[in-house]
Amino acid sequence: MRLSGLCLAFCLFSAVAHAQDGDITLAAGAFDYRHAGSAMAQVEYRPGTDWSGFRPQLGAFVTGDSAAYFYAGIGYPLSIADRWTLLPSVSAGFYHDGADIDLGYDVEFYSQLRLAYQLSDNTQLGLGIAHISNARLGDHNPGAQLAYLSFSFAY
Repeated sequence: MRLSGLCLAFCLFSAVAHAQDGDITLAAGAFDYRHAGSAMAQVEYRPGTDWSGFRPQLGAFVTGDSAAYFYAGIGYPLSIADRWTLLPSVSAGFYHDGADIDLGYDVEFYSQLRLAYQLSDNTQLGLGIAHISNARLGDHNPGAQLAYLSFSFAY
């Protein structure tokens, strides 16, 4: 499942990578770090579309224990200082637990907060934290926290 999840994520995002004025973020970090946890890798695509500052996003992450999450949502990048951006976002998507934590439902909600530093006109390095939960749609709702290091590039 690990390899197939990474391959699926790569194929999904290589298809949209030819759009104009967007950016792609690659991230690596820890999934469910407050408990047993596992490593995670994430890819996120944000097209250049801007709705009064809000930007749509598509993403996926996989964990070292074969969990996978595919999501769509919206973010609102905030320029907070010279070269610094804060990006809060919310998404909804489908989660498959593999051998990782059972989050209690297939539909999960994903909120992120990323602080990024602009390295150049087209690149950013960031730190992010996130929470994934089913918002009590299921009988079981343990939720999980994530922390990651990200690299974004615009094209």
